[in-house]
Amino acid sequence: MAISIQEALQLPVMKRTRLVAGHQGVHHPIKWVTIVEVLEDIHRLQEGEFLITTGYGLMESEQKRNEFHKLLSMKKLSGVAIYTGFYLREIPDSFIELANRHALPLIEIPTDINFSMITKAILEQIVNNQMQSLEYSLSIHKQFTQLVLGSQGDAPITKTLSSLIQGSIILFNEFLEISHRYLIHDWIECLDDMRVKIKHREIEPVQTLQERVELQEQNVMIVIHPIIANEVNFGYIMAIKEKDEWQELDYIAIEHAATVYAIEYLMLKAVEETKIRLQGDFLEEIFNQNFKSESKTLERGKKLGFNLALNQAVLHIQFPAAKEKGYYLSQIISQIMKQKGRQAILQGKMDSVIVLTEVVAGRAQQAKKETIELAELILDRWNRLDPDEPLKIGIGRAYRNLRQLTQSAREAEYALHYSKLLAKSKPVIHYDDLGLYHLLIHMRESGVNLQQFYEEHLGGLIHRKGTDLLYTLETFLMHNQNIQNTAAELFIHRHTLKYRLKQIEKITGLNLQSADDRMKLQLALMAYKLSNV
Repeated sequence: MAISIQEALQLPVMKRTRLVAGHQGVHHPIKWVTIVEVLEDIHRLQEGEFLITTGYGLMESEQKRNEFHKLLSMKKLSGVAIYTGFYLREIPDSFIELANRHALPLIEIPTDINFSMITKAILEQIVNNQMQSLEYSLSIHKQFTQLVLGSQGDAPITKTLSSLIQGSIILFNEFLEISHRYLIHDWIECLDDMRVKIKHREIEPVQTLQERVELQEQNVMIVIHPIIANEVNFGYIMAIKEKDEWQELDYIAIEHAATVYAIEYLMLKAVEETKIRLQGDFLEEIFNQNFKSESKTLERGKKLGFNLALNQAVLHIQFPAAKEKGYYLSQIISQIMKQKGRQAILQGKMDSVIVLTEVVAGRAQQAKKETIELAELILDRWNRLDPDEPLKIGIGRAYRNLRQLTQSAREAEYALHYSKLLAKSKPVIHYDDLGLYHLLIHMRESGVNLQQFYEEHLGGLIHRKGTDLLYTLETFLMHNQNIQNTAAELFIHRHTLKYRLKQIEKITGLNLQSADDRMKLQLALMAYKLSNV
């Protein structure tokens, strides 16, 4: 662990030295001490080195002097100490000017102080600090290890970290929500579950943060440290205390705490994934009706903490296929269900999560409204976490009968899969939103040949080359036979549209003025789209 220039100047051996320039850089840490009489290659010097030199040849050679000027401007060294009396009677003004400009501490050393005395004193202090740091690190490691083995959660870890650094600690989860706090300052306020006010400034962590960030507000230092394990971001530690009270050892404590939090969360993640896997196997049995006794299945559900005799509906939630997206989504769903006091069983897939959830409302319309509101809540929470990769959610109808849950699962999947057929795209689709597609889906499941049905009415339009009369017909029906709106949508003149509509009637043999014929064409169009989705 390094010592600062300021600390080095306070050593007994440095009492008769004089800081002549670069006062703003006295906080620079000294990582090593290098003694050089003849500067041959300035690029060999390392970051944070403290250079001691006699300045040999600097006044006699303009080239060497220019090289030294360059060294003073590089912002590489922690500081420079020059002996006066050997080869330099005094430190040149050009050195002082550059040192001040670049905040590089420049120290004058009298000739009666030995090189080795300075080197020994500074290196001894560095080694002592390193030993102190190591002992402190081992002590912290033992404390935090005991907390992990105790499996007591975040609270004791947060309290211990606060005690170690004598600062306030706020813990954020992977969704940027405050999951725990231990405040010792009255000028810190948690405004809601995400925002923190520190002396009139609102602070929020950033989801993409991968490394420690330091912020300053007046005389306060705010350190935000990510909690990362296996390339998964589990949240952040926000540590807050007065700037002049921060020590290097505080960073060590925070790093150890971040590791311990990560271990705790990895254990919880493993438990949660196992739980979801077991729930998923159970759901698979229910949806496939792989059970002989309904009463035994209901009893098994109760043992797992679920009352399957209640009104239930299925949500099929599709997420962007990425390694940890499913875990984050499952966590969001579990948190929302817990907050709502609803039971739910989750099944994880490669790119989706299937949720069997309790529905309180009894009537169909109320149940639909309830499940849509639940889905929108999940969507809103997800968008806070990852707004660039949206979810798609399909919702099945609510059923009370265990064997009908298969139907709800199928409806949720249909709602998700066929949502692209709807005129207006939206992220949450209830099965009832598919409208007449219900009838066509039922027809296809009953063995009806939909291709034969739509070919009978639309074959001439589908296989016709040239103008897309099929799209013209679809647009016309979508606008409820309004000539002006249809023409505007197609960017054509009304007369051109009327001519196309006559062609459609001629090819199909159906009358667009007839409600029955329009229904045939509408269903045929929907059957065509359904078959080619």
